[in-house]
Amino acid sequence: MNLKPGKLILFFGLFCFAISLLLIYVLFFVLEEYENGGLLSVLLMLIGFFLIGLYLTLHYYKYRIIIGEKSMIIKNEIGAKKEIYWTDIDKVDYNKTFNMIVVWSNKKKKWISPIYGHFIDFIAPEKYTEKLKRIIN
Repeated sequence: MNLKPGKLILFFGLFCFAISLLLIYVLFFVLEEYENGGLLSVLLMLIGFFLIGLYLTLHYYKYRIIIGEKSMIIKNEIGAKKEIYWTDIDKVDYNKTFNMIVVWSNKKKKWISPIYGHFIDFIAPEKYTEKLKRIIN
Protein backbone atom coordinates (compact mmCIF):
# COMPACT_ATOMS: atom_id res chain seq x y z
CA MET A 1 0.00 0.00 0.00
CA ASN A 2 1.31 3.39 -0.95
CA LEU A 3 0.11 6.48 0.98
CA LYS A 4 0.78 9.84 -0.64
CA PRO A 5 -0.44 13.42 -0.22
CA GLY A 6 -3.65 14.64 -1.81
CA LYS A 7 -3.89 16.99 -4.76
CA LEU A 8 -4.93 19.86 -2.50
CA ILE A 9 -1.34 20.13 -1.26
CA LEU A 10 -0.14 20.44 -4.86
CA PHE A 11 -2.74 23.13 -5.57
CA PHE A 12 -1.68 25.14 -2.51
CA GLY A 13 1.97 24.83 -3.59
CA LEU A 14 1.19 26.04 -7.11
CA PHE A 15 -0.94 28.85 -5.66
CA CYS A 16 2.06 29.99 -3.57
CA PHE A 17 4.25 29.91 -6.68
CA ALA A 18 1.66 32.07 -8.49
CA ILE A 19 1.73 34.57 -5.63
CA SER A 20 5.54 34.57 -5.88
CA LEU A 21 5.30 35.46 -9.57
CA LEU A 22 2.85 38.22 -8.73
CA LEU A 23 5.28 39.57 -6.12
CA ILE A 24 8.10 39.54 -8.69
CA TYR A 25 5.88 41.66 -10.95
CA VAL A 26 5.16 44.02 -8.04
CA LEU A 27 8.87 44.21 -7.22
CA PHE A 28 9.97 45.20 -10.72
CA PHE A 29 7.04 47.12 -12.18
CA VAL A 30 4.76 48.45 -9.43
CA LEU A 31 6.92 49.27 -6.40
CA GLU A 32 8.02 52.90 -6.59
CA GLU A 33 9.09 53.58 -3.00
CA TYR A 34 12.09 51.50 -2.06
CA GLU A 35 12.53 53.18 1.29
CA ASN A 36 10.20 52.90 4.31
CA GLY A 37 10.42 49.11 4.20
CA GLY A 38 8.57 48.63 0.90
CA LEU A 39 11.37 46.72 -0.79
CA LEU A 40 12.14 44.64 2.29
CA SER A 41 8.51 43.62 2.86
CA VAL A 42 8.00 42.59 -0.78
CA LEU A 43 11.28 40.61 -0.77
CA LEU A 44 10.38 38.83 2.47
CA MET A 45 6.93 37.93 1.16
CA LEU A 46 8.47 36.73 -2.11
CA ILE A 47 10.94 34.50 -0.29
CA GLY A 48 8.26 33.22 2.11
CA PHE A 49 5.70 32.31 -0.55
CA PHE A 50 8.37 30.78 -2.78
CA LEU A 51 9.69 28.56 0.04
CA ILE A 52 6.18 27.48 1.07
CA GLY A 53 5.35 26.67 -2.56
CA LEU A 54 8.59 24.75 -2.97
CA TYR A 55 8.01 22.72 0.19
CA LEU A 56 4.39 21.85 -0.64
CA THR A 57 5.21 20.91 -4.24
CA LEU A 58 8.14 18.73 -3.15
CA HIS A 59 5.93 17.20 -0.47
CA TYR A 60 3.36 16.22 -3.07
CA TYR A 61 5.84 14.69 -5.50
CA LYS A 62 8.35 13.08 -3.09
CA TYR A 63 6.68 12.21 0.25
CA ARG A 64 5.47 8.61 0.47
CA ILE A 65 4.61 6.08 3.13
CA ILE A 66 4.99 2.59 1.66
CA ILE A 67 3.37 -0.08 3.79
CA GLY A 68 4.62 -3.63 3.34
CA GLU A 69 4.16 -6.91 5.16
CA LYS A 70 7.29 -6.55 7.31
CA SER A 71 7.78 -2.78 7.52
CA MET A 72 6.79 0.68 6.46
CA ILE A 73 9.14 2.92 4.50
CA ILE A 74 8.82 6.68 4.86
CA LYS A 75 10.36 8.80 2.09
CA ASN A 76 10.58 12.49 2.88
CA GLU A 77 10.69 15.56 0.63
CA ILE A 78 14.43 15.49 0.04
CA GLY A 79 14.51 11.78 -0.77
CA ALA A 80 15.79 10.34 2.52
CA LYS A 81 14.27 6.98 3.45
CA LYS A 82 13.50 5.61 6.89
CA GLU A 83 12.37 2.01 7.27
CA ILE A 84 10.47 1.01 10.40
CA TYR A 85 9.86 -2.69 10.97
CA TRP A 86 6.53 -3.60 12.55
CA THR A 87 8.27 -5.73 15.17
CA ASP A 88 10.61 -2.87 16.20
CA ILE A 89 7.83 -0.41 17.08
CA ASP A 90 7.86 0.29 20.82
CA LYS A 91 4.84 2.59 21.02
CA VAL A 92 2.74 4.99 18.98
CA ASP A 93 1.88 8.33 20.58
CA TYR A 94 0.12 11.58 19.70
CA ASN A 95 1.71 15.00 20.21
CA LYS A 96 -1.03 17.58 20.71
CA THR A 97 1.31 20.57 20.47
CA PHE A 98 2.45 19.80 16.93
CA ASN A 99 -0.64 17.75 15.95
CA MET A 100 1.56 14.83 14.89
CA ILE A 101 1.57 11.07 15.37
CA VAL A 102 4.87 9.90 16.90
CA VAL A 103 6.15 6.38 16.22
CA TRP A 104 8.82 5.19 18.68
CA SER A 105 11.08 2.54 17.16
CA ASN A 106 14.48 1.47 18.53
CA LYS A 107 14.50 4.46 20.92
CA LYS A 108 14.06 6.89 18.00
CA LYS A 109 11.06 9.02 17.10
CA LYS A 110 9.50 9.41 13.68
CA TRP A 111 6.91 12.17 13.33
CA ILE A 112 4.06 11.54 10.89
CA SER A 113 1.21 13.88 10.01
CA PRO A 114 -2.30 12.70 10.96
CA ILE A 115 -3.23 13.14 7.29
CA TYR A 116 -1.59 9.75 6.78
CA GLY A 117 -3.30 8.15 9.74
CA HIS A 118 -4.19 5.02 7.75
CA PHE A 119 -0.87 3.45 8.69
CA ILE A 120 -2.09 3.10 12.31
CA ASP A 121 -4.42 0.29 11.21
CA PHE A 122 -1.35 -1.86 10.50
CA ILE A 123 0.15 -1.43 14.01
CA ALA A 124 -1.00 -3.63 16.88
CA PRO A 125 -3.43 -1.68 19.14
CA GLU A 126 -1.55 -2.67 22.31
CA LYS A 127 1.30 -0.38 21.19
CA TYR A 128 -0.96 2.71 21.24
CA THR A 129 -0.60 5.10 24.17
CA GLU A 130 -3.64 6.21 26.15
CA LYS A 131 -3.48 9.65 24.53
CA LEU A 132 -3.69 8.15 21.05
CA LYS A 133 -6.49 5.78 22.06
CA ARG A 134 -8.56 8.77 23.27
CA ILE A 135 -8.01 10.56 19.95
CA ILE A 136 -8.95 7.51 17.87
CA ASN A 137 -12.10 6.66 19.83
